[in-house]
Amino acid sequence: MKYLSLLFVISFFLLATISCKKNNLEVTTTAISSISVTTAYSGGNVVKDGGSEVTLRGVCYSVNSGPSLSNASYTQDGSGTGEYTSKLEGLKANTTYHVRAYAKNTKGIAYGEERTFATNPYYSATIPLVQTNSISNVDTLGFKLSLNGVILHTGGSDVTESGFVYATKMGPSISDNKIYSKVLGTNFVGDFTFEIGVLYYVNSYAINSYGVAYGNEIQVKIERAKPKIKTSQVTEIDSTSAISGGEVLTTGGIPILARGMCWTTHPTPTLGDNFSVDGSGVGLFTSTMTGLTPFTVYYCRSYATTSEGTTYGNEFSFKTVVSKLYLGMQYKGGVLFYLNPTGGGGMIVISDDLSTSYAWGCSGVNVPGANNTGVGGGIANSEAIVNACSGESAAKLCEDLVYGTYSDWFLPSMDELAIMYKNIKITDLEKFSSGYYWSSNQKDATTAYRYGFLGGNVGDADKSTKQYVRAIRKFN
Repeated sequence: MKYLSLLFVISFFLLATISCKKNNLEVTTTAISSISVTTAYSGGNVVKDGGSEVTLRGVCYSVNSGPSLSNASYTQDGSGTGEYTSKLEGLKANTTYHVRAYAKNTKGIAYGEERTFATNPYYSATIPLVQTNSISNVDTLGFKLSLNGVILHTGGSDVTESGFVYATKMGPSISDNKIYSKVLGTNFVGDFTFEIGVLYYVNSYAINSYGVAYGNEIQVKIERAKPKIKTSQVTEIDSTSAISGGEVLTTGGIPILARGMCWTTHPTPTLGDNFSVDGSGVGLFTSTMTGLTPFTVYYCRSYATTSEGTTYGNEFSFKTVVSKLYLGMQYKGGVLFYLNPTGGGGMIVISDDLSTSYAWGCSGVNVPGANNTGVGGGIANSEAIVNACSGESAAKLCEDLVYGTYSDWFLPSMDELAIMYKNIKITDLEKFSSGYYWSSNQKDATTAYRYGFLGGNVGDADKSTKQYVRAIRKFN
């Protein structure tokens, strides 16, 4: 029992010793600088973390002595040890303030030494009153811009010098970088040479015989605008190639050195994948993607490269066709219904009726040249109809069509409709309406030929009657 009592006393003493261990957190207060009417700068230096990570640091400030986190305004300026800068804002003019740095860890809070300062009056009988205005004339090619300031009041004597000060930390003063104003007057301007992407803290200043006055601080960070580029729809999709491209809309202020397409079998392709080079500068361009694998999904997007990097356009995906073409397959904007038996090329029909009720047009007008019935004859027929007829017509409806990014559609001839019926309608490779479809063949001035897709019968009808319309195109 005595042994247990002794062990309890020793344990209690050790716990009390550990809990009473002093927090050696140490922070000092930076001198006050760049004092204006409503702002000033101070900061601190966390010299020791007291054996525990510093989670918050800054300064406390108040019109009363002994400012702390519980009774004063305070800034939050990061964590950890080392030096930091604090901006005191919302101050009253011509007022004395007390400032202390602070640092906080899990063991408690430490404060630095207390400093005092007085803000400037609105209209001082001594130093001037100056204001910093917005920047202007930003030139991202020449890396220059204009700083602007105004002297609101000269103070107790004439202003002998004005301009701007800047640094890459808060609270710049005349001991930092200085830019003299071009003209000594109420409104003054300074030329500032910057680096892209660097954050600068800039303040105006003015000097008279009583001293220097600072305006409000502004932040200046100029980022180069990236080029703007958009990707064109993918067309002419084949088994091993496809066509796309894009348009470089803006340069971002720096020349476009190269442009083109990137493509691969996974999303977000880059220049590390397959790519083409299709010129330079702004404007439209066309790109051919080659070396593709048949029946494979690809992702592509346009790109524009400058001396500062590469910008990409929007992304499209597409699937290459099988290596051997077959009737009924989706190909080049529609359904493949005819393959040239001598090799190379064929004909495509859109997957939907262009209209379920449309007049042939040109009623009472004899159309010379609209009598080509063979394969490919629909092109010449449609052209003749559009040229001879004013107003609406089935041929004009096809000519105006943009479908699957293709715009070379025409009204089929009778033979083309017959082949379409035989190759993909009765074999159920494509769905059609069970009615008559207009051909591009004219019978006479008031009558044109039509083809019935219910039983494959040939007929004719007055040009003013309404029939189905299905557009086709030819490829080589």
